[in-house]
Amino acid sequence: MDSKKEKKSSLSELLKFAGNSKGKINLSIFLAIIGVLLVMLSYLSVAMLAAGFFDNSITKEGVLKWSLVALGGFIGKMLFTTLSTMTSHEAAFTILKNIRSMLSEKMLRVPLGVMMESSTGELKTLVVDTVEKLEKPLAHILPEMTSNLLTPIFIIIILFVLDWRMALAGIATIPLGFIVMMGQMIGYKENSSKFMKAGSDMNEALIEYVNGIEVIKAFNQSSNSYERFTKAVLHFRNFTLGWWRKCWGFAAAGYALVPSTLLVSLPFGSMLFMKGSIDFSTFITCIILSMGIAGPLLAAFQFFEDFAVVYQSIEEVDKFLHIKELKRPSERVVLDKDAFRLEHVSFSYGDNKVLDDVSLNVLPKKVTAIVGPSGGGKSTIMKLMAGFWDVNEGSLLYGNKDIRNIPTIQLMEEISYVAQDNFLFDCSIKENIRFGNANATDEEVINAAKSACCHDFIMNLSKGYDTKVGDAGGKLSGGERQRITLARAILKNSNVILLDEATAFADPENEDLIQEALARLIKGKTLVVIAHRLTTIQDADQIVVVENGKIVDKGSQRELLSRCNLYKNMWDKHMAVSAL
Repeated sequence: MDSKKEKKSSLSELLKFAGNSKGKINLSIFLAIIGVLLVMLSYLSVAMLAAGFFDNSITKEGVLKWSLVALGGFIGKMLFTTLSTMTSHEAAFTILKNIRSMLSEKMLRVPLGVMMESSTGELKTLVVDTVEKLEKPLAHILPEMTSNLLTPIFIIIILFVLDWRMALAGIATIPLGFIVMMGQMIGYKENSSKFMKAGSDMNEALIEYVNGIEVIKAFNQSSNSYERFTKAVLHFRNFTLGWWRKCWGFAAAGYALVPSTLLVSLPFGSMLFMKGSIDFSTFITCIILSMGIAGPLLAAFQFFEDFAVVYQSIEEVDKFLHIKELKRPSERVVLDKDAFRLEHVSFSYGDNKVLDDVSLNVLPKKVTAIVGPSGGGKSTIMKLMAGFWDVNEGSLLYGNKDIRNIPTIQLMEEISYVAQDNFLFDCSIKENIRFGNANATDEEVINAAKSACCHDFIMNLSKGYDTKVGDAGGKLSGGERQRITLARAILKNSNVILLDEATAFADPENEDLIQEALARLIKGKTLVVIAHRLTTIQDADQIVVVENGKIVDKGSQRELLSRCNLYKNMWDKHMAVSAL
């Protein structure tokens, strides 16, 4: 892609997130330009004073006048530049907020599989680090680069008006210096992608290291022996240093050449002055002005690297924002009393086919249990019911309506999805339960906790319902976390409960309490449950046996034991283990 076109498209893509902040960005550019015009007065004042002192034409009044002009130009430049920077930063942080809001909202609309397949490190890098890289371009490129480019342009115009020969001499070293500096851009796009990937891998490894610190310590593994973490950090360091080493020579030579305007302008101008081709006033003015070209240009050049960062970052953001969403209508539909019905449903994760021609009728206000070997597709069926993905083939209906035609909010009102490792937020127990119904009173929260058999253990905690549960509920046991998620589901009071092995992390005492809570939760509800402990679902109205993405059989416990070899083998093994 042409670099000029890339820069333009990068900024235009970035500004599409600006919203109402575009006016502030334009204002910051205008203020920066005023600052540039004012600083020109300082250059002019110094030149006029030098010329006056040389030919003894300067007076005290003249010194005072030009000194005040220079001071006014300098103060004015500082004032307008400060206002420009404040305005641009205010706009920049608004835009960053807009981008992060769009990313977080997008996460709610994409299939859950996208989020599950993306590592925590990748998502953190995208939302935090990648977006943060846009702050500098937004806050500085547009106003500061504009002023840094306009300053030398104005100076060069003035030089050509004064004497075209001195103008050419004053800029002679600048093109050569920038040509040398452009060597830093060799392989930039490829290296930039590798740099961002290395940073993302390091973030991911760091998060995994922190989350797994308990295991690392328990097995006496130091940070040096935690191979993935150390490799990621070393790779990021080595790649970054290696890339920078390739650029240092070009940068040093370029930064030395660009400011060396006096190498040509001073001897050449002196020769012209000695020959009488120019007067001293023109000579000294050109010399002083030419010294003011390189600084702003070098400052502007530093922003050119940021264009590549903008392009790379916006590409990452756009890639996520353009992921295909689960399309749902906004207008509510009329649902009948039917529960879920799967008609010839097939589903794949990428190229991996998980479900193949599955048909199933979930009985309303009854218990349907889904069992089978691990990896057979049980959880996928339940998550399709929860609307986390769209089926690839066939239809999935709820209330006799295809769930693709049901607004997400309406479907979520109908169902409660309780996973075996349901997530708790790092806030109070009360707030975690209230996620089931944001408008619930404290009394309703407590009643839900009592129904979920968790009120007693909550009251024994240091701050009762105001106790914070820690990161992902880490301060509670697995059984305690599960009962709180059941209290959340009870508080929601939905028509359908989707339950993924409620007793997976429970000890025998907690398992009895959870079963008691479940009995209250499912009263008068439709329950779909994935079960690994078959004794918990032996009284289910319908047991569905799933293997290799297909329904092998379905029926009652008695029916399956008499005719389904897979279920009978699973039952026999389960009973043998239970007897130990």
